[in-house]
Amino acid sequence: MQSLSMRKLAADLGVNPMSIYHHVANKAALLDGVTRLVTDGARHIEVAGGTWQEQLRRLAYEFRALSLAHSNLIRHAFSVDDVIQRDGPMWRTLCAVLRGAGLPEPEVERTGAVLAVLVGGLLHTEVNGTMRRLIGEGEADDTGFSLAVDLLIDGVAARV
Repeated sequence: MQSLSMRKLAADLGVNPMSIYHHVANKAALLDGVTRLVTDGARHIEVAGGTWQEQLRRLAYEFRALSLAHSNLIRHAFSVDDVIQRDGPMWRTLCAVLRGAGLPEPEVERTGAVLAVLVGGLLHTEVNGTMRRLIGEGEADDTGFSLAVDLLIDGVAARV
């Protein structure tokens, strides 16, 4: 997102750069707003039905689809410390799935936070090409992501 500037954005929109500042304070506020709009798009996610393992897998793949659809924005989002919003739809769904798995209530948010960070980090390596470089070309991202989700599910199962 370093290539984004308020002047370039204004030129692309055909407006005076100062008019953008009537809506947002600065570039960081603009990026934060756009990131929130994209993550609010996760409100459609429905993981009900099936075992908690199937629900957790669907949630991880929905997060992946959102990330891959907006890879440049996700690179930015993963670089800031508040990418995971505890009041967001994905967080609420994740905690509901973990409760459904039978995790004790004191473990739900801590486990959810660790899972969110692990999947977020995994997705970051996918959008920046690290996973492909480490595993190899071809289906490396799908294979790596699938294995990682299996390992995460196994880890949650061991704690239930």
